[in-house]
Amino acid sequence: MERWPIAGAFVIARGAKTKAEVVVAEVTEGEHTGRGEAVPYARYGESVDSVLAQLHEARPLVESGGARGALQALPPGAARNALDCALWDLEAKLAGVRAWELAGRARLDPVKTCLTISLGSPQEMAEAARRAGRC
Repeated sequence: MERWPIAGAFVIARGAKTKAEVVVAEVTEGEHTGRGEAVPYARYGESVDSVLAQLHEARPLVESGGARGALQALPPGAARNALDCALWDLEAKLAGVRAWELAGRARLDPVKTCLTISLGSPQEMAEAARRAGRC
């Protein structure tokens, strides 16, 4: 688990966060390590501890050479996502290709994304939107 501080606080109707807690899955074969990560969401009944427990339960599956398809045995959520990403990353590194090539997809161009402005006074939110527009 990695904990990353948030500059200030991220505030939405359900609460405020001052840090992001990220669960990291790493799978190693030989000299290569695949890495994936996900954020557990309490809204979906997840916690750092529950996601780490699911990853530990999946360890024998991975160590026995279970393919990515076997991950369907895990419930949908952060643990399955982090482990799936780690396995894609590892397989791509072992093959010496990019993950998008391994998946048989065309290269993805950068895409525009959205971000959520924290709740605050109208002036604070306007300033945050102005700063975000300069990113």
